[in-house]
Amino acid sequence: MNRQSWYDALEYLERLGTHELERATDLLDDAIDRDGIGALGDAFGDVCKSLMDRVLFPAGTIDIHAVVDTIALRIIATSHDTRPGALDRQRSLLVFLGSDGLPCAARDDVASWEPSDRLRDLIACTIGLLVAVADDETCEVADVVGSIRPPQPIRAPEGTFALAWRGPNGAEPFAGAVPRGYTAHITFLGEEPCTLRAIFGRVALLRGEPATDASTTSAASREGAGG
Repeated sequence: MNRQSWYDALEYLERLGTHELERATDLLDDAIDRDGIGALGDAFGDVCKSLMDRVLFPAGTIDIHAVVDTIALRIIATSHDTRPGALDRQRSLLVFLGSDGLPCAARDDVASWEPSDRLRDLIACTIGLLVAVADDETCEVADVVGSIRPPQPIRAPEGTFALAWRGPNGAEPFAGAVPRGYTAHITFLGEEPCTLRAIFGRVALLRGEPATDASTTSAASREGAGG
């Protein structure tokens, strides 16, 4: 982690919170000129992962598709991003960040973005997660920003995965065939409370890969640049 970029990302969020938009923009430009857009993207990616550790779910059934959709929609609503495909981009970004760079369609998708677009989406994701965490913890956004710490290694929760058929009449987890009008959703059956990021860590464990906290945004940057 580039410590200066980490501090720049947090200061940028602080300035946004106090409506110092011009100073926030100047800070962003200076940070990019000094350390590069990739380093700043890594920093915002780490902030996102830290916030994902604070999106909590009780023990029980978690519809992974529905969770990603719900949070992506909250991010879009907060950022007022009206670009075509904005929702799909935030879906990909959430899966990419949570998966810590494991091979997946989301990683390939994020790697194909222009660095400036990737940074814009990371900032939107960060702000959306900030608002979501503030709502969940019933506190001010400034309080959340002030309490952000670097992300820790993922602790994969106990539980198992299943396919549940989701459709107009709710879920039918044990149906032997897909009922008409239903689609199969990956569902996590958690034995204990867990976080949004921990769910993806459990996926990493399922694949036989260690759940680590390696920086992944720069990896996507390198792939996008043909590295």
